[in-house]
Parts: sequence; C-alpha cells; structure tokens
Amino acid sequence: MKKSILLTSAFATFAAILMGSKFSYGQEAEQKKHQYSLLEKGENKKRSPIPFLPVFSENGAVYGITDSIGNITLEEGITFFIRSFFYQDKAFRVKPNAEKVILLERAEIALEEIEIRSFQNPVDQLKYLNKNFEPTFEKEAFLSNFRGYYAVQQQEKYVDFFEASGISLHSKTQKWKPYNFVQAWGGGSAYQFLVPLELRRSHHWDWATGDTIPARNTSSSTERSDQYFIKPFYARELMHAFEYSWPLSSSNLKFYDFQYDLENGKEIILFKSKDDERVKANSDLFLIGEGKIILDESGENIESITINFSKYNYVAFPKNRNGRERQMGGSLSVIFENSSDKVFMSEVELKAKLFGPINIGNPRPYQKGSEVTIVEKILFEDFHFVQSRQDLESLEKGFGFVGLETIVAFDPEYWSSHALVSPDLFNQIRKDLGSKTSLEDQFEANSEKRLIPEEKDLAYYKDYISKLIPQLKSIAQEISED
Repeated sequence: MKKSILLTSAFATFAAILMGSKFSYGQEAEQKKHQYSLLEKGENKKRSPIPFLPVFSENGAVYGITDSIGNITLEEGITFFIRSFFYQDKAFRVKPNAEKVILLERAEIALEEIEIRSFQNPVDQLKYLNKNFEPTFEKEAFLSNFRGYYAVQQQEKYVDFFEASGISLHSKTQKWKPYNFVQAWGGGSAYQFLVPLELRRSHHWDWATGDTIPARNTSSSTERSDQYFIKPFYARELMHAFEYSWPLSSSNLKFYDFQYDLENGKEIILFKSKDDERVKANSDLFLIGEGKIILDESGENIESITINFSKYNYVAFPKNRNGRERQMGGSLSVIFENSSDKVFMSEVELKAKLFGPINIGNPRPYQKGSEVTIVEKILFEDFHFVQSRQDLESLEKGFGFVGLETIVAFDPEYWSSHALVSPDLFNQIRKDLGSKTSLEDQFEANSEKRLIPEEKDLAYYKDYISKLIPQLKSIAQEISED
C-alpha cells in the first residue's frame, strides 16, 4: 500500500460541519408449530443440548436458531435441514405425532489427510497466528473505496434493494469493553462510515397496497405501527461486535472448541462455542455458535473467517438496558487482505434473519408478523491511513453528517458495468420488486433523493452536498491511484 496526501481543501469542508447526525415485534402465528430439542448423541446413550445451531429451510435460508438449551420451535409440514461444521448433515420433516427430539452425531474428520505443520492442536496454532493478526488488524484510522449491496426478503419475496459505490472511513479503534466501544449514540457503525458516490435504490414493497411505493411517500414509524424499519449495511454493526468476541483474539480461545479440517485442499480450523465456559464467565460470547477459519497455503496467515451466530445482543447498550436484545441469527463471512504489514477487511458478506423484537431504526418499513431476511455484501479496496488527528476529526464530522444520504444521481451507464450483485440474484429482485413498476424506473424515481424522506433544512442540505461530493470524489480518486 503506497502513501498519499489527502486533499487539504476536503478537510476544510469537513471541519465546517458541527452537526451530529420502534420498537417492533415480528410475531409468528403459533398454529401448527412444535417445539423440538436438538441433542448431540454421545457415548453411553448420553445426550447433550446443542445451543445456538442454525436450522435451515428448503431454500437454504436460516429458519431459526436453537436457544441456549437446544430448543427451537418449528412449523409442521416443512422439511428442515441441519448443516453444521461439527455435526453430520441431517434432513427431517416436522410431523404432528413425531418425537420432538432430533439427535445429531459428530461429523468424522479425516485428520490423517491433514498435514499439520509444527502444531499439535488448533489452539496452539491460533495462539501463534493471533500474535501477528491482533496487532496488525485495522488498528489505525483509514480511508478506502467500497462497493456493496443490500437486499431484504419477506414472505419469500424481495421487498427492498439498495446498491452503492463510494468511499469509506474506518475510524480509529480503541481497547474495547463489552458494551461501550462505540462512540456516543452512533451505534455499532460509528467506526465504519459509508458515503455513496454512485447509488441505485428501489422503492420498497408495500404489503397493504400490493405494489412498490417511493421512499419519499413512506410514513414515519410512529405513524405506521404495523411496520418496522431496517437500515442498509447492518453488517457493520455485527462485524464490530464479533471483533469483541471472535476466536481471532487470544483472550477468547478458552471459550471455543477447535478442530482441524480440509476445505478445497486448504487447511481450516473449525470452532464451536463452549456453553459452559460462557455461562461461567457471564460473557456475551453466546452470540457466536460455530464457524470456521481458513488459512493460506503456508498456514502462516488467516485468509477468512465465517461465523454462524444466534441471538445478537447490541453491545453498545449495558446488559440491563431495554432494547439491547436483537432476535437475529445467520452467517457473517469476512475475507482479509494483507497489505504493508497490516491486515484489512476486504470483503464482508451477511445472510441473516430477524425474529421478534428488533428495535433497529430507520429508514425502510416492513410488515410485522413475518420474519425478514437480510442479504448484504460489501467490498473494500485501496486502503489509505489518515495521518493526523485533526484530519480524522474533520473526516468523522463530514462522514457522520452525510452517511448514506448523499442524494447522488442514478447513472445507468455506471451500473451497466460496475454492479456487484450477481445476475441471478438481481433478476430475482427485479422480478419481485418490478412486477408493476420496473426496477429501472424506481432507480430513476429515487435519483437524487434522500434515503430518509426528511424535508427539514433540505435546501441547506442539498447546497452542502453539492459542495461536498466533488471533494469526496477527489479523495476517492486519489487513494485509488496510490
């Protein structure tokens, strides 16, 4: 990674900014549902509960997560699948009079096929790897360019789509504590600011009218008690929470079981949460169930980590704070990039389902009474450190004020060659969201519009943005040319 000098005029613009930037309940009908227990089949007929294990539906989506004692409520007449790193795959169908216990057997790992270099067990290898990973992973503030998309699905229908390309600021981190590692009330995304410079955005699907409606016509959550809201790129908050609890920190190794495996010829380390250790420590680590760490061919570097997680506690709030619990489960995958003796997050992908009370802010409404699935992917590239504290403070003010609200124009030519979303997924989104109003017409209708339809001080905001966007584009261009 080469060093460069940021445009001084951009900081002057940011320094002028001194502004700071419902509960809802997804309820399921309980009819024709049964509580099941997922148990591990051990020796001497011993059965142990399997907590925080994802259960998948036929389309591959997460249907639910077992609780702390291995129980889960499943719908009658549906075939479910268990896909775990530690247990043998299993399919089963929920029947009215069937035994409400699912026994899983440990998957047999062919250790004889794995060449273990110098390490007797995965814990020793992770201790060795973490000595290099922890001090080099994103500890200083930096800028980067990003591309990402976000899609929401409800009742097996895509109801929202957002794709952006722009500039990102990862603010300087600190030694985090369980729930106060974020800035003020900025939430978990306070250390990861995204400002789009290119944008395309759908209307959302309105279940009451059966058609998509423009974001500018949506009512606030206080006026629409039957709907709740989700903000794009939720993976940022989850990522920072997982950094506190994942096994890529040596202090957390005691909370996990590990074993070696192979995947596509690469050595990987599987990990699984130790429920007894979590309870003993009264820790928030319960939000991670199991996952895998992929190493490079030399076994000297960590290439990626995949985390299967269960109920998520919003770590910005104290443990006794109302609204802290987020009923959310799914999978987060992160790919790392090594550059100039530093480690950066180059790709993050989220597939998650929201259950029950979620309490997660603006701006798009969705119907209560049905679970919501989020699909996100973000790529980061062209990393550039912010050298001075003064520059960082100016950048934070500007990025924090603008966020996703850059109200940039939709450019069809740009998206014809720069889309990140796969053609298959995009075609399905177009089919679902564009049944009455074409997706392209929706992009045009939302061009140069705010994500949150707020009219207060709009004239001032537009004037500010018109001056700011050229500065941001200059910064983005400069760091990409380093």
